[in-house]
Amino acid sequence: MKLKEFIDLLENPVVIRIIREETKEQLYMGFLGILRFHIGDTDMDENDMECKVKKFKAIPEIRHRRWKEKGLMPPMLPEQSPMYSFRDLQMELYYDIYI
Repeated sequence: MKLKEFIDLLENPVVIRIIREETKEQLYMGFLGILRFHIGDTDMDENDMECKVKKFKAIPEIRHRRWKEKGLMPPMLPEQSPMYSFRDLQMELYYDIYI
């Protein structure tokens, strides 16, 4: 399935990361809606959208909410408010799409 067809199956709001499998190069990371409606404003182009999807993974990310003051690894999108809070932890779900 082509990337363009695949992302049409996903629902907003969702954060995706598109990775070129051979080189592990991250082509895009952000909200699906930005890629879907503003592809010209990203590093991707229409040729990338025609690539075949080789792998898809749902990636749960669990980070301490006070990661900065504790000197811990930052979340993928540190400016985004947490979707779920578990006392001192926050959980986000991202989709990795390999082309």
